[in-house]
Amino acid sequence: MTNVENSVLANAGTAKDVLRQIPMVVEHNGNIEVFGKGAPAVYINGRKVSDSQELSTLLSGNIRNVEVITNPGASYSADAKTVIRIRTKKPQGNGWSGTLRSTNGFQHYYQSANMIDLKYRTGGLEVFSNFAYNVGENQEKKATDITTLAKFKWDQQIATINAGRYNGIVGKLGFSWIINNNHSIGAYYQDEYGKNTTKSHLISNVLENNVFYDKWETKADNTIKNTPRHAVNVYYSGQIKKLNVDFNADYIWNKGVQRSMNNEVSQMQTSQNVATYSTNKSRMFAEKLVLSYPIGKGVLKFGEEYISSMTNNHFDTEYAGLNNAVSKIKEDNAACFVEVTQQIGKFSLGAGLRYEHVDYNYFENAYSEGNLSRTYDNVFPSLNVAMRLGKVQMSLSYSSRVERPTYSNLNANVSYLNRMTYESGNPRLQPTKLHSLEYMAVWKNYFAQVSYSYFDNPIVNTTRPYSDDGEITLLTYENFKKKHFLQAFAGGQFKVGVWQPRVNVGIFTQWFDILVNDKDKSMNNPIGILQWQNAVHLPLDIWLNIDGQWTTSGNDRNIHLSSSSYVNAKLYKDFCRKKLSVTLEARDIFNGSRSDFTLYNNSVTMFQRNFSEMRCVMFTLQYNFNVTHDRYRGTGAGNTEKKRF
Repeated sequence: MTNVENSVLANAGTAKDVLRQIPMVVEHNGNIEVFGKGAPAVYINGRKVSDSQELSTLLSGNIRNVEVITNPGASYSADAKTVIRIRTKKPQGNGWSGTLRSTNGFQHYYQSANMIDLKYRTGGLEVFSNFAYNVGENQEKKATDITTLAKFKWDQQIATINAGRYNGIVGKLGFSWIINNNHSIGAYYQDEYGKNTTKSHLISNVLENNVFYDKWETKADNTIKNTPRHAVNVYYSGQIKKLNVDFNADYIWNKGVQRSMNNEVSQMQTSQNVATYSTNKSRMFAEKLVLSYPIGKGVLKFGEEYISSMTNNHFDTEYAGLNNAVSKIKEDNAACFVEVTQQIGKFSLGAGLRYEHVDYNYFENAYSEGNLSRTYDNVFPSLNVAMRLGKVQMSLSYSSRVERPTYSNLNANVSYLNRMTYESGNPRLQPTKLHSLEYMAVWKNYFAQVSYSYFDNPIVNTTRPYSDDGEITLLTYENFKKKHFLQAFAGGQFKVGVWQPRVNVGIFTQWFDILVNDKDKSMNNPIGILQWQNAVHLPLDIWLNIDGQWTTSGNDRNIHLSSSSYVNAKLYKDFCRKKLSVTLEARDIFNGSRSDFTLYNNSVTMFQRNFSEMRCVMFTLQYNFNVTHDRYRGTGAGNTEKKRF
């Protein structure tokens, strides 16, 4: 738990800025992750955040505290590995309130993110709306070397430049009504449209047994559209005597279209054009009911969750080397859970049990693939013991969870990269089961955490032959046998006059072996991280933040990552009693956050160097009037299933 109210974090800017400063939370390619745990599920006042843009609309001054749960209990979905809970201050004020925010800057090209958030309150009724528009361009430069051992040894040396443009519009409208102290209801509707276009220029030099074979120059146009993405949530939150009731229902419908045109000119062979077109339609319905009742010196919590989801894929091409495909995935997940916590002397004890029944069906060309359609029945226990010894708080927890493949991982559509390299998902993927044991201790402003996890059938990005002769390589995903994972993290903060530094250090390592050239290769090199965050309160109530992070080289699954680092600097100042604020920020000043990687497989090794411009300068102007915060109490249903879409 990190207290934000009345701390330096209250002046960080937005919720996203706050999360960057929270222990164990790191930023990776612009996305918030928990160190060693991946992307978290984020909740604001118990309501699931399905759009990361919302973290940029919540002012840091309105946040009370932030809690990072690294071993979630049975009331969370079995594939929620980590949870971040944000709690805000008590809302105040009636009438109109709103926030207007605009962030503009350059990361090689111009980028802009703009948002309008409006609310109207009268008594217990609140009507709210949100509109966001993002637009910009980006560029990516990389060099990739692919070595394939088949009948012959093939070496591909690929230089790639991708120039992309994106724009997205999100609109949201809803209401919440606090009927009385014991009952509230609400609903919202959200619509989203997004378009990404990428123009690529690839030059590939191909060697056969170290002798020049051919040179290909490819110009590719790729367009991805979401047209559109509908989302609806309704909730009821209430208390009947001592029984607390929390009910949510969600519906999502999405259509995505992708068009790709590759114009490939060969120096030694016949040139060719490859065009592909794919359409994806998906929908999800979910509902969740949680009941809680005080017993003894604790709480009994129980409930159920049901999720029904479906995704349809159509892939078309006239290229003879690829096959057209029509597939559908339908999945129903029914779960029930119970959790109990009790205070016994100095000890706080918790135990939970979650049962999930999953009916997974895969259809190809309108026929059910019996060998791919499965039923899963799993029980996931969780245990927790916590105690306080003087000023030291300690906890020991265990949980059993599952990682289900995303729908893009399961998508059988094959994308064309060049005539020797394709890319596809794998509908034969199995879920990953994992068991986690974690110890944590907190003393004043310092903490330490150690955790161990065992992964059964981990999903790994890999390669395999696509053609009968093995000369064509397919980038895809596969289940490997097992993986052991150990992680440790420690940190603390203190204050020296106007200077408030925070230092965090962490390390994780795995025990994971793969075959490379038919020989065992250990991927056990650890990865370490050092974070140094500094906040300085300057005259005129100006805040200066200088943050640095260094990550060592090491292994993650079957990938070796190079070391990387960044230094960010930010100036923040508010005016007119916090109604107006300006932020000037320079991120990755020394352009060191680029990470190179090597992907190892039995017959294919891929090394990629990143030359992209990572540094950026951004200026944010934000105006708030009659500042209040959402009373919406919906927590959402099917929250981890939303992430799979």
